Amino acid sequence: MPLNEPGKQAQRIEPTLTRKENAATHINAFHHSQKQHISRWQGLEFPDIWLLFAWLALMAIGMIMVTSASMSEAVGHNSDMYHYTTRQATYYLCGLFAAYICYSMPTHYYYQNSGRLLVISLILLGIIYIPGVGVSVNGARRWINLQLFKLQVGEIVKLAITIYAAAFLQRNNQFLDRSWRPMIELLAITTIFAAILIKQPDFGTTMVMVAVVLGMMYMAGVNAKRFTFFFLAVIGIMTAVLVAAPYRVKRLLTFLDPWEHQYDEGYQLVNSLIAVGSGGLFGSGLGQSVQKHDYLPEAHTDFIFAIIAEELGLIGALVVIALFVLLVWRAFTIGYLADRVRRRFASLLAYGIGLTIAIQALVNIGVTTGLLPTKGLTLPLVSYGGSSVVIVCVSLGILARIDAESRYQAKREGII
Repeated sequence: MPLNEPGKQAQRIEPTLTRKENAATHINAFHHSQKQHISRWQGLEFPDIWLLFAWLALMAIGMIMVTSASMSEAVGHNSDMYHYTTRQATYYLCGLFAAYICYSMPTHYYYQNSGRLLVISLILLGIIYIPGVGVSVNGARRWINLQLFKLQVGEIVKLAITIYAAAFLQRNNQFLDRSWRPMIELLAITTIFAAILIKQPDFGTTMVMVAVVLGMMYMAGVNAKRFTFFFLAVIGIMTAVLVAAPYRVKRLLTFLDPWEHQYDEGYQLVNSLIAVGSGGLFGSGLGQSVQKHDYLPEAHTDFIFAIIAEELGLIGALVVIALFVLLVWRAFTIGYLADRVRRRFASLLAYGIGLTIAIQALVNIGVTTGLLPTKGLTLPLVSYGGSSVVIVCVSLGILARIDAESRYQAKREGII
């Protein structure tokens, strides 16, 4: 028979793209959509004012409260009451400078280098175990000694896996709703990093990282049934890891009844609760904390929120919480706008940054107030610590860039 019979229209055969070809198509489309952002400064709007306000306000509160909470320890160890204040100010300046550098880079730079950033973070995790380079504190091997300061690699890993997950979900966007493979691949990569972090041990960072990846998968629109399956599987695995270590079981039992263990494992939590409870509505006054005087360990780091509640009261604590809510809300708003202008990678990355800050702040405040077991996580932008401050500032610098690019494109299209 002839291929085209008279009076009949030839049937069009649609080519079937392979998974690799489909991914390449989306990558090319992504690069095409980013052409107006190739320049560092062209095609930008001024960053979101509320994002900047929450960011700088939390840093200002952190500067004041680190000074107040650390004076007693600083005098005891260094005879300089402003030792930690000076170092924290340096960390803030370094963080703002790093944020400016990251803001100056177009978003597609992070997309193109997501794999490289992940490999670098994996190498850094390996360097921790080199004798003389890796630093062990209280049995945890999490730091690299850089002489001037100690680098906590887990903070870099959280950001690197967030950037990689956003790029991975962008590349596999067409398969998220109909295939198991993308979810399995992404969770397998996450599991490798989780296993290394747990070995350090750093269960808190592991928990935040896994929760953020799951949250980003949900925001990307993965199949609901498959997501539920993997979510329950992850919960089961994390629970097994939790109960496998005796010291974690002790922490859990202490959390359930801290007053029963107030002179041993529950000492830190009990003193944190005393600090929070004694603050009342308006607090004892700035600098007037009792618990920071060698009663509450890590008062200027992991448990700084307890000192905030003691000195500034419920009002001060609620102000800090409100600033975190504002910061996370703006991150999700930025992600939503990026999604509206078809910037999927930028959208998912904004969601991931917002989730990271939200989960870490929630866990830290939960631990301080006795709502969650002790995890050893800092309060973003507020607690003392160089690695945490710099990486959070870098994340917010990237978020500001996403916002500036997305609002420029939205204005061009008449969306806003």
